[in-house]
Amino acid sequence: MKRVWISLTLVLCLLLSACAAPAAEPDGNWDPALKNALGLTPEQRLEDYDYFVKTLKDSYLCLGVHDRENPEDPAEEVFADYRKTILENDSDQAFYSAVYSSLYRLGPYGHLWIIEPEDYQRMLDWCRTEDTTGRERWKELIEASEESYKTLKAYLDALGDEDVGSWSGGEAGENLRTLLLPEAGVAYLKVDSFLTDYDPDYQKEAQAIRDFYDAAGDCTDLIIDLTDNSGGNEGYWQDLLTAPLADEPLSCTNYALLADSENNRPYIDNVFAPSDLHPIAELPELPKLERQGLEAATHFVESTLRVEPAAKRAAFHGRVWLLVGPMVYSASESFSVFCQATGFATLVGSRTGGDGIGALNPVMMRLPNSGILIQYTMMYGLNPDGSSSEEAGTTPDILSPAGEPALVTALRAIQAARG
Repeated sequence: MKRVWISLTLVLCLLLSACAAPAAEPDGNWDPALKNALGLTPEQRLEDYDYFVKTLKDSYLCLGVHDRENPEDPAEEVFADYRKTILENDSDQAFYSAVYSSLYRLGPYGHLWIIEPEDYQRMLDWCRTEDTTGRERWKELIEASEESYKTLKAYLDALGDEDVGSWSGGEAGENLRTLLLPEAGVAYLKVDSFLTDYDPDYQKEAQAIRDFYDAAGDCTDLIIDLTDNSGGNEGYWQDLLTAPLADEPLSCTNYALLADSENNRPYIDNVFAPSDLHPIAELPELPKLERQGLEAATHFVESTLRVEPAAKRAAFHGRVWLLVGPMVYSASESFSVFCQATGFATLVGSRTGGDGIGALNPVMMRLPNSGILIQYTMMYGLNPDGSSSEEAGTTPDILSPAGEPALVTALRAIQAARG
């Protein structure tokens, strides 16, 4: 498979806008002074919104997940409501709110969200400073929107944050915590985010993990806690958490669906060789595959995660336990899937948040007149039984009783494993 490894700067920008919780929906009070803030005609506003809706239907495969989890607010009703808003209000402010509110109601399934000006600027910096070979489609859309985002930023600055809302990642805190209990034979490592390798703390954490693994050489059990980890850089868990403990190459393969649409085709060409794409009709029978909402899917691929052992193995050689829960999403979900499939670790806790199969960084659509960029995950990952990774997540090997922390469950399992 030809995989595109987007600059980690771009990855961070996309994931920062995808893994947190949204602010409140805009309230619909339009300021007459901002009527033409984006310089759009009524026809252009409607054209952009219709393009947005058509592209989601043709390219994004999580609308069915939204509808199943929100039967009282189906996607078709969302689209109809906000198209009417645009028709009834001759205002750029109403148009932007319609797009934003549509995304708010659809939910962030499959990393669906708008690229906001702060994140856009970091992406533009990536275009100008990094090698973008093999990443042409991302670069093309980002650079095409430069003037549009200057206009959008000026509009949002004039509007004020309180009326539009934004994603918020919460307070920053210590990302890596360790605890060594040699008398009990237990080592504990908590990682709250998988940092990109350009992050100033990445190398420091890499060394800290390696040192911790070596210090735990006499322990029988290692607990890795991901319960507050909602993703980041997939390479972090591959290179820092897994490779130092691997005795041989480890890999797992799952199916992921995609739609060969007009918007997705340039990304498909960047990422996959023609031989990687299999017609959807050839997909094996999977007992829990929910086909409703997947009418746009045209192909499937075999998505493989593979980790090679580090050049020097760490001293720890015992059992590994991975603590998971609903916060586990995206890259941390891919680690959970990998651990369960390969037997690298035993999963303990509660069902994860999902979207970690077919891990490919979000792609984008560009609205033709406003230049606004919308991100979404092109890949629709399937669990081994055919259920949606986004929808069903991963069920741990050992489920925690209601109200019991995963750590308590793991310690009890360790005690049982020792007899």
